[in-house]
Amino acid sequence: MPIKPAAEVNTTRRKLLRKIGLGAGLAYVAPALTGLSVAQASTGSGRSRPSVSRPSRPSRPSRPSRPRPAQQPARAPTPQPAPPLPEIVTFIPTGQSLEPALAAGFTPLAQSDIAALSGVLVRFALPQGRTLAQATAELASLFPTGLTDTNHLYRTDDLTCDGGDCAAHAMIGWAGWPSALRPKIGMIDTGVNTDHPALQGRRLQVQQVDLGDRDAAGRMHGTAIAAMLIGSVEGRVPGLLPDAELIAIEAFHARGTTEQADAFSVATAMDVLIGEDVDVINLSFSGPENAVLKRVVEQAAARGIGLVAAAGNGGPGSEPVYPAAWPEVIAVTAVDSRERVYRQANQGPYIALAAPGVNIWTAASISGGRLRSGTSYAAPFVTAALAVERMRLPEKNVAEVTEILFACAKDLGEAGYDPVFGHGLITSPEECDDETQFFSVSGE
Repeated sequence: MPIKPAAEVNTTRRKLLRKIGLGAGLAYVAPALTGLSVAQASTGSGRSRPSVSRPSRPSRPSRPSRPRPAQQPARAPTPQPAPPLPEIVTFIPTGQSLEPALAAGFTPLAQSDIAALSGVLVRFALPQGRTLAQATAELASLFPTGLTDTNHLYRTDDLTCDGGDCAAHAMIGWAGWPSALRPKIGMIDTGVNTDHPALQGRRLQVQQVDLGDRDAAGRMHGTAIAAMLIGSVEGRVPGLLPDAELIAIEAFHARGTTEQADAFSVATAMDVLIGEDVDVINLSFSGPENAVLKRVVEQAAARGIGLVAAAGNGGPGSEPVYPAAWPEVIAVTAVDSRERVYRQANQGPYIALAAPGVNIWTAASISGGRLRSGTSYAAPFVTAALAVERMRLPEKNVAEVTEILFACAKDLGEAGYDPVFGHGLITSPEECDDETQFFSVSGE
């Protein structure tokens, strides 16, 4: 049932009160506000009516009371899955054998060739009788020229808008796109529904890393990010660069109601995109620092690939999250239509840019769309801007193009750089004072 405006509801109530003989000056007290089961009216300053005595009616015989229905037993809460058992991820350079780990009692759960680092990445189960710290140290000693760390988990940085927290309208700072430019973009995310109307006919390639015996994650978040990047302009979910080529790597698995990716899967996905020679990679997720993943990120940056990541939705007091906090990555926070920072966004010295990320309309998992908020949805704006600028300025490297984006950003908050908005709101370079920047988002 649609909710009527408060003024309309009050008018209806007053008409009803007049009809049943109560003065127009009476105040209506809502049960929801008072905790009472029945609304009450208190006497106002209106004119009182004379009292009229009426003969009493004979009382009716009492009816036998009806038996009350038996109370239904309370539903048991849905059982939550047990926390995942700790795992370890180890990078082993080419030419070294797994035999030392097997002899020490370690069980490999999965392995993946990492061409960018010239070696193999292995997921190990935690052996019985050893703590995570002990097992990690032991593997590090068995493979001293490799890299070993906890197989950390990463989660998407999104929140579906369904209340007053998402009242601001989406702030769309991208009014068009240069149709002649077709950058090659990569993304690592959950599943993508290639049959969604917003993605039909797009230059989209979807691959999935080996998830082992784990179920693939749903397609809601990945479909939304893909549609933001290359969605068709025909419907209500327009893409920032509908003519771009997008390679989406599904790296997330489902665990109960949670969708997460471990360092093993993210590193494997990153290696695939390095091999595809993409221009920019969108990383709309966050998690702990990881030595193995850091090495792959450094390799991607060394190959000249731009990296853009969500700053995280942990709130202003949260610790830095990764990959956003690594220096090779552009960390993007979210702002609403009034250029206010998203209240759940992380803050800190690693924040680089701000972009629209509150009440953003984007594709749902099957069809249509939904309003969503989070730093996940801010990152694609910067990914698109970086991808196009790299094509416009092929003579400049990623660091130089990134500095141009910083210089063109609209300063928000404290003057100059600050840990809330970074260098400011991403803008089209046509708004810069530097007239040598020609790219316009008004379309071609």
